[in-house]
Amino acid sequence: MRSSLEHLPEEKQRELARVVAIIHEEFADALSGTSAAFKKRGRILKILHFGSYSRGTWVDEPHTMKGSRSDYDILVLVNSKQLAEPQYWEKTTDRLLWDKGVKTPVGLIVQVAD
Repeated sequence: MRSSLEHLPEEKQRELARVVAIIHEEFADALSGTSAAFKKRGRILKILHFGSYSRGTWVDEPHTMKGSRSDYDILVLVNSKQLAEPQYWEKTTDRLLWDKGVKTPVGLIVQVAD
């Protein structure tokens, strides 16, 4: 398993940095303004990138007849089962879809770390 993004073109590295920034920003926003204990203790433990981009086997050919394009597969590990619920990640998913700094589709999976 690769532990860096150096095998990716700089544009893809910048995109992934933007993806990570959006994940952190929206997570912080989802936790703000609350007194719920699980939210106060809420943490992202790890953000993992897996799939074709991490293996170096991605396809990015939207200009061809097939229009094939790989997505970024992202796994976010959180410390609370409640924070893995979809309602805490809807805004993140929307931003990743519409942010002009992220042109590659993002497949986001959120799970609690055991």
